[in-house]
Amino acid sequence: MKTNLLYGRNNINLSFYHHRLLFVLLSLLLISVGYAQATLATTTSPLVERLERIVTAYPLKGNVTVAIYVEDAVSGKVLVNRLGERPLKPASCNKLLTTAAGLTLLGPAFTFHTYLYADAPITTPTLRANLYIVGGGDPTISGRFEPDKRDVTAPLRRWADALTSLGVTRIEGNILADDSLFDKQYFHPTWYPDERGEWYEAEVSALAFNDNCVDLLWSGESGLPGNRAALTINPPTRYARVRNEVRLIAAGRPAGRFYIRKPGSNDILATGTLNVGARKDDSASIDNGALYFATVFQEVLTSAGIKVTGKPRHVRYTPTESRRHRRALIAERVSPPLSEVVKVINLVSQNFYAECLVKMLGRQFAGEGSFKAGCKVVSDFIRNNHIYHEGHRMVDGSGLSEGNRVSARQLVETIRFMDKGPHRAEWRASLPVGGVRGSLRARFQQTSATQALAPNIMGKTGLIDKVRSLSGIATTVRGDERYYSIIVNGFEGGGDRVIRMIDELALAIVDEEGVVMNSTTTTAPLSHSRNTN
Repeated sequence: MKTNLLYGRNNINLSFYHHRLLFVLLSLLLISVGYAQATLATTTSPLVERLERIVTAYPLKGNVTVAIYVEDAVSGKVLVNRLGERPLKPASCNKLLTTAAGLTLLGPAFTFHTYLYADAPITTPTLRANLYIVGGGDPTISGRFEPDKRDVTAPLRRWADALTSLGVTRIEGNILADDSLFDKQYFHPTWYPDERGEWYEAEVSALAFNDNCVDLLWSGESGLPGNRAALTINPPTRYARVRNEVRLIAAGRPAGRFYIRKPGSNDILATGTLNVGARKDDSASIDNGALYFATVFQEVLTSAGIKVTGKPRHVRYTPTESRRHRRALIAERVSPPLSEVVKVINLVSQNFYAECLVKMLGRQFAGEGSFKAGCKVVSDFIRNNHIYHEGHRMVDGSGLSEGNRVSARQLVETIRFMDKGPHRAEWRASLPVGGVRGSLRARFQQTSATQALAPNIMGKTGLIDKVRSLSGIATTVRGDERYYSIIVNGFEGGGDRVIRMIDELALAIVDEEGVVMNSTTTTAPLSHSRNTN
């Protein structure tokens, strides 16, 4: 019994020493882990430190947020996360979400279709019927895809040729323009109301011509400072009236033009300046795209020798009513594929194209061609593909609205999703490239070093009031690819200084160690990407 007690006591003592030793070891381990965590919390990578130095070097006025998110394209490792999960106004980087959803859900080969019918049997030479135009949401009916981009009526002339080939020389009826595929909210309520005459706020309709704009071709080649600039309107239509108050100023001075139009009106006031000796092409938006289409089409028919006794009319028929008017198909207009439409959206940041696409997404997948339905389709696409979306709010397709909220991380994960997917080639072809194409063509041109790095920066730009952004794919001087997003919100004053900061940040992502930026000359071309995914 005593032996057993002694044995038991020895066991207790041994257990006590073991536990004490274990406690010491655990304490040392916890101290070591705590030290490591403290070290991680107080140290950052050279890239993070360099980006922070750049942000600090640009003190901006206002309630400013600078968000940066960078990810390695191959490993997926997050290299930089500076407020990257904060929902911010994305400006035109919002178009990345719209085009990603469009390419994925509709496919790059998707096309828009617009139809021309007669609502009675074809008779010649006099057609006793109304011409009935059914809008299919096509944003491309213009000169943009013609050999001569200023030849904006070329698509309509082909329709006139179709009538001429049938032997029609007279039409006793009206031209009915139906845009009922989309809803009647042509102008988003959160857009800038005082800027609705500008091209970037063009109304969004399912039947549209020339981006729902008139083109204004300005010339200062003859005249003196103070004179009115010479103006040519394209197409030369009676639909819009332009009051020209643009004055010539001396060459070399900053110049710009502004277009003012009241809701429901096609009286456009053109103000501002043009340099002596200069030529500039601008566009101003119009009201009622469907009626604009019908009016210009009637003018084209008249020029082709076809007399129309009726008038252009805007209609919105129900599906049943529409079918009754589709008696004889005269012509069909098929748009370029969506892969080309997406290029226009992202390369030149065309708001009208983006909004037509978002409304088409709503029509195709939610049964309603509206901003609200289309944005829900895009938002569902983001969630369904497990892309980060905390705080995401989407109210339009272009990013023109200040109501949108997107994080830099969400943009990066969207870019990664598309770059790893089946539409990688079409996606990349739509993105601007520094010094090469699109809205980045004139960026990064300050020095020979920045010019050398420029083609390594691919990205979508963004610009609205107090917002500048850039998101895309960067190839480092070592050939590694990185997905990145930079969003700046809330600054006061002009945005030129903010763009310079964003450009420096993008250059630092490409040239983290200053291999090119710190050299006076570049003797060898930069490495191409090693990413073959």
